Amino acid sequence: MELELDENKRAQHLLSYIFDVILPQYGMAKRKSQKELALSMLRALQENKLALCEAEVGTGKTHAYILAVTIHNLFSQSKTPTMISTSTIALQEAITKEYIPQISRILLEHRIIDKPLSFVVRKGKSHFVCDSRLKTYESSIRNQNRPEDQGLLAQLGELWREQEHYLDLDGFPLTPYVKERINVSQCSEFCPHSSYCRFASFSRRWLSESYDFQISNHNYILADVVNRREGKKKLLPYYNIAVFDEAHKLIDAARQIYCTRLSENEIPKLIHLISPERFVDKSSQRQMMELCTGLSEKNTRLFQKTGGAFIQSNQMENISRTIEEDRSTRLWIRDLIGMLEKLGRIFVTVKMDSCGRVKTIRNTAQSIEDRLNVFLSAKQNISWIEKSDSGGLEFCSLPRELERILYHDLWHTGVHSIITSGTISVGGNFDHFKRMTGIDLLQPQNRRVMEVSKLSPFNYSQNAILYIPEELPFPDIHDEKYIEAISREIIHLICATFGHTLILFSSYWLMERIFYEVKQEIQSFPLFIMKRGRMDMIEKFRRSGNGVLFASDSAGEGIDLPGDILSSVIIVKLPFPVPSPILEYERTKYDDFSQYVKEIITPGMIIKLRQWFGRGIRRETDTAVFSILDSRVGIHGRYRDDVLKALPDMPVTGRIEEIRRFIAEKKTGEYFLL
Repeated sequence: MELELDENKRAQHLLSYIFDVILPQYGMAKRKSQKELALSMLRALQENKLALCEAEVGTGKTHAYILAVTIHNLFSQSKTPTMISTSTIALQEAITKEYIPQISRILLEHRIIDKPLSFVVRKGKSHFVCDSRLKTYESSIRNQNRPEDQGLLAQLGELWREQEHYLDLDGFPLTPYVKERINVSQCSEFCPHSSYCRFASFSRRWLSESYDFQISNHNYILADVVNRREGKKKLLPYYNIAVFDEAHKLIDAARQIYCTRLSENEIPKLIHLISPERFVDKSSQRQMMELCTGLSEKNTRLFQKTGGAFIQSNQMENISRTIEEDRSTRLWIRDLIGMLEKLGRIFVTVKMDSCGRVKTIRNTAQSIEDRLNVFLSAKQNISWIEKSDSGGLEFCSLPRELERILYHDLWHTGVHSIITSGTISVGGNFDHFKRMTGIDLLQPQNRRVMEVSKLSPFNYSQNAILYIPEELPFPDIHDEKYIEAISREIIHLICATFGHTLILFSSYWLMERIFYEVKQEIQSFPLFIMKRGRMDMIEKFRRSGNGVLFASDSAGEGIDLPGDILSSVIIVKLPFPVPSPILEYERTKYDDFSQYVKEIITPGMIIKLRQWFGRGIRRETDTAVFSILDSRVGIHGRYRDDVLKALPDMPVTGRIEEIRRFIAEKKTGEYFLL
């Protein structure tokens, strides 16, 4: 025990020395909060505590955990990889292209490590090239013999190189259409390339424990956890340390992975796969055709009945509603299950399956049957139907005890865990996050939780100002006076800051409506609107120099726009959680509605609001205007105290003249010349 304590102290002293002496030699500023954060992470690893580490923008949490983990592993007997999980590709790219190479180079130069830190990025198979599909697509393009395809053929030829990065489609300038035709969709032992498939070969290498870091996203790691629990193929090698960065998105990822989904087009796709004359004898063909007809009719009735008004709705917002528990719905589901069981029994007798199609049919039918059974488990699950982005209907079902499942799958496993984000507490209180993720179920005698919260080192009191106008109408997207008032405030703010503005909305409909209102009045600055999936608009905004970006929730998290390009962040409406069947269920846990709002609704809003505020100031020299156009944070607003307590200290004003004065004082002449 004494030797272990001595090793722990040596590791802590070395980590302190790196922050105090070595990093400043490479131009990195000494940050007391960053060093304290890294030491807390190291101690948590040494003492097998679960570390909840909130580090606001500018703290340097990524350097902190990479160094803490690396130094811990130097003094530890364990040589398994460390898993780093993120929510965004942008952070993964920063970790792999900037942070790990930089730290590796510095530690090598000072002989702290004797070989470069190694890493591999793990993601779903659809991101990678399938040799078989690439060959087929390449042949089809060549056969067309069109001059305009020569450039595409040259790009496809590059993908045949042996190096690992030539397998990753994310690094190639190919259209989504082309990528869909050459990526890995299904791996099968029937594939003619299976014996020498590059993807299969690299997958085996990625599963080795030879890398220092395995880097992935929350969804992939949770999928691996579920696979292991269910005895399915593992996606990741064994690891003893897990770092969950951007952890404020972990619960969203969990709801995606643990949610059972069935879309209305899955049974029609199964029917399309079936060709009775190919697989069964004539005596069974009639039965097969009757089954397919019955499946199609029951599937249509089920979705039409439960979908109700959704089918005719053109509403732009995400739509979902709890599935009503009634006898007819349960009967239709049971009828579908019975038909799928009969289908499976017919195909069990089929012997001829040279291309694996029969196996695909059996597996698909079984998968649909399993999911339909989940929808019958009303006591264990929250079930609802929703309209997807593509407009189709989906049944969804999520375990009611998701927090307890996460506790068993993630926190009760013995894996050393560092959970970090800029926003996972409300005023330094982690209760909401712990409750939503199941961490609050940990017993102190089994595993203690270390809580650390570090404020941003940036000087908001000098470099920022918060604008909250008075006398705005109550937020109501159906009120024309409200829309007119918000549009007017946005126009005034855009003019006061000379563009350079990000406007964040929680409603796509309101975003589009106000965009076209403002567009009629603003011609001096380029306006951009970021519709669903249009992340390219962020780059166009960046290049514009002084543009105005109308954006949704996705732009409020994870984007990095330092400097003057983004000097004004306008939050149109407090980002309260969108009503959903999950929130309806959460409401049933509380006898007192005000307690439900206090423990679920308000903390969720505050955490997202702080994340949105984090877009404004990204570097020590940045200056920015923040605006909240919501009457509920006005002088007498219900949420004013909660909001102001949660945000960094900065001057607050309701006068647009103060915004003009702030911009004039803080910005140089070049800012106004664009």
